[in-house]
Amino acid sequence: MRKTGKQKVNIYIIAKEAGVSVATISRFFNRKSLVKKSTRAKISEVCNRYSYEPSKIASAVTTKKTKTIALLVPDLEQPLFIDLIRGVEFILYQNKYCMSVFNAEQSLEKELEIAKIIDNRFIDGVIFSGVYGNEREEAFITEMQKRKIPCVMVDRIIPNVNTPYVSSNDYLGGKLAAKFLLKNNHKRIGIISYDTKTYIFDQRVKGFTDVLNLNGIGEEFVLDVPLEYRKIEKSIHSNGNKILEKKPSAIFTTSDSIAILLMSFLSEKGIKIPDEVSVMGYDDMIFSRFSFPKLTTVHHDMFELGKVVGKNLINKLENGKYSKRVQILNPNLVIRDSVRRI
Repeated sequence: MRKTGKQKVNIYIIAKEAGVSVATISRFFNRKSLVKKSTRAKISEVCNRYSYEPSKIASAVTTKKTKTIALLVPDLEQPLFIDLIRGVEFILYQNKYCMSVFNAEQSLEKELEIAKIIDNRFIDGVIFSGVYGNEREEAFITEMQKRKIPCVMVDRIIPNVNTPYVSSNDYLGGKLAAKFLLKNNHKRIGIISYDTKTYIFDQRVKGFTDVLNLNGIGEEFVLDVPLEYRKIEKSIHSNGNKILEKKPSAIFTTSDSIAILLMSFLSEKGIKIPDEVSVMGYDDMIFSRFSFPKLTTVHHDMFELGKVVGKNLINKLENGKYSKRVQILNPNLVIRDSVRRI
């Protein structure tokens, strides 16, 4: 049969041309793994010849699936989550999935509102990076489980909740930072972190302080700043006297965003970095290599995390099981100019 300009190709024509049943065509588009490799090749050849793509709307009505993933992030003002979105989208595009991005704006209440929105749409699965990553967010996970919507957490861990997750080894990252500062002979060390009620930041601080304690060194101070990006600078300034009176030789921060704003504050006070105070970040955001001085930090690859979590969820949707229930990526040290050797 030849394609004509007036002919509207549909699933029945594709089935006839490929010499298979309509049910086989349906499985090809919705559960490809259930179709033999030789049959898949035959169907693909016919589809390519006709430039045929199935109607997403019609498919959704029949299968209740749209190949749409919801990605929930805590705060789109944080540059780091742009890398996460890029990583997820990279994998979804390769697998012909699309994505709806939801911004929780650091609000647990908004998370639950988003859960209701997801329930009212054809969403096949959810990638969840919550505000805190602790037991306070069990409510969101519970709502997804009630609705039988596959969900994978990324860059957040809720201990004791049976939900697959992809994360970085934040405890190891904290240890790497502490070992580097000790190797450079720093002994008066302060810590500035996001709210340590958030599991990943707690782990970064714990890894860091465990190394200090093993070496007989106590931190000079541990200062928590708000998760909201716009409030960090105000918090650093309001705690400025506490930071300066401790006279640290180095300050470790659990995010590059904190580190950059801290460096700005110290510069305003006439303090030279790293000659008088060394500053170390965490994340390796793109702007950390353009700061002055360039920021020494721990590389936390959110783009790669996005790719891994995207693959894991697609494997669940396509093959009925997750690749792994727990996937941990190791961070690494990035040495630049903001830490000096004493």
